[in-house]
Amino acid sequence: MNIKPLMLFCSLLMPLATLADDLIQQAIDNPDRPAEDRLRDNLRRPEKVLTFFDLQAGQQVLDVFSGSGYYTELAARIVGPAGHVDAHNNGPYIQFVGEDKINARYADNRLANVTQLMQDANQLDLPDNHYDRILFILSFHDLYHIDEKSGWGKIDDQVFMTRLLKALKHNGILGLVDHIAPAGSGTEAGETLHRIDPAIIRHKMKEWGFKLIGEADFLHNPSDPLNVPMWDKTVRGKTSRVVMIFTPQKSD
Repeated sequence: MNIKPLMLFCSLLMPLATLADDLIQQAIDNPDRPAEDRLRDNLRRPEKVLTFFDLQAGQQVLDVFSGSGYYTELAARIVGPAGHVDAHNNGPYIQFVGEDKINARYADNRLANVTQLMQDANQLDLPDNHYDRILFILSFHDLYHIDEKSGWGKIDDQVFMTRLLKALKHNGILGLVDHIAPAGSGTEAGETLHRIDPAIIRHKMKEWGFKLIGEADFLHNPSDPLNVPMWDKTVRGKTSRVVMIFTPQKSD
């Protein structure tokens, strides 16, 4: 039996990137991932997000306001032992997420290529020209959030983002996801709704020296009214979200 035509036919039916060759899908399918993370996958669509961000083996990654580490863990498994992930948090974020949950994520050195980076937003200290990818997921709006009782003071957004720009390699990518606020709502929506108008992101990022190189709508949800807080029970976990990628602007 001549199996070559059959093999050719089967190859045509296979996706261009099989599960065996797709590092991102392998990371998502890893059985060691926490069950709570897996429950989030359907709505967060990490396979789409991380493919759009072009995460690859061997990269140096910074996860800004990484929270409980959902994306930190996926990034760590994708970049592998030749890469590294710095998981940034500040005190209020750890308090909000829960220290026990974060400790469980990193217990017993289960993510050996991750360093937890505990730094206040206004005292960010990062190496220059170091990161291939910076993940800024569901936190851009927090640049305009103030909660003195929890220790979350006013952030100097320009200083913070300029620090990230300097830390990003010249050919690196900053990948951003956030909850969409109504057009024209202003930065105050970051406080009242914990959302942000995408037009503000585009304007601010350009002002701070970033160039928008891609935007995707695969996390848009037409049923989200946009004018309720992201924690409202009618939209929690399924808000309409903007997905963007930026690179440093090239100087003339």
